[in-house]
Amino acid sequence: MKALVYLGPSEKALQDRPEPQITAPTDAIVRVTKTTICGTDLHLLHGMVLPPGADYPVRPGHEVAGTVIELGEGDGRADEGTRAGWPQPGDAVVLHPLDPCGRCPACRRGDEQHCPSARVLGISAPGGMADEGLWPVRRLVDATGLPPRQAALLPDAVATAWRALRQAEVPADGTLLVIGAGGVGTHVLELARLAAPSARLGAVARSEGTVARLEHMGLDFVHRGTDGLRQAFRAALGEADAVIDFSGSAESPRHALRVLRSGGRLVLGSIVDEPADLGTVTGLVTRGIPLVGSYSSSLA
Repeated sequence: MKALVYLGPSEKALQDRPEPQITAPTDAIVRVTKTTICGTDLHLLHGMVLPPGADYPVRPGHEVAGTVIELGEGDGRADEGTRAGWPQPGDAVVLHPLDPCGRCPACRRGDEQHCPSARVLGISAPGGMADEGLWPVRRLVDATGLPPRQAALLPDAVATAWRALRQAEVPADGTLLVIGAGGVGTHVLELARLAAPSARLGAVARSEGTVARLEHMGLDFVHRGTDGLRQAFRAALGEADAVIDFSGSAESPRHALRVLRSGGRLVLGSIVDEPADLGTVTGLVTRGIPLVGSYSSSLA
């Protein structure tokens, strides 16, 4: 089969690779119908700090939709229960990008996305930019009736946005600003409209094209870049109850803090391999700003 391989930073190749083989009773082989490109895939291509146990070459792709073509035999470990309700050959599915251990303290308390030994699809395990993929059947979610291009976005770009929005704890009639309203950031705004229809929504983006797209969404506030953000936002909407940052910029948190009210929440969702600019600790302490990191999502 064909598979895309990142040989090292800024080095890539389309290679012939062996088709995946079932190696465990709970494995599933999936024929890939659509893999969408995440910012992390670009970060990987240009070179990023990889999680423990991962190294180049990397086979990318963690936003994957496909069709089950083969399952392992048997129920696997007793603590995984039975196969009842699991996808079967021929079913349309999406792959959750994390395969946690299920036994560590993080998994036991329901924070499987923080499992220190979780395999990450497309980073520490071969990803979906290939004809076929191998992934545990327990990490597949039924996607019957969904267009593959939309389904592929759900486990990461949409579920990650949903987790970040929940952590922001925006009041029903509150004000939310999203800095870095690209793919995931736009999903935050769309989900916020559903979860809190009365909330006022603002967005910050870098490119003219993205700003135009956001303006077309009819948001309450749209701003290009962070220059002059504090003055413009406060003139339009006052202070924010929450800011969610998916900009990928180490400087954005400082600008986010300047628009937050005292006690407002700052949620950071980008993977950035450099120190964040948070201004002074005194400002965080005296204004009582909760700072929350939001990573990926759980299967739920």
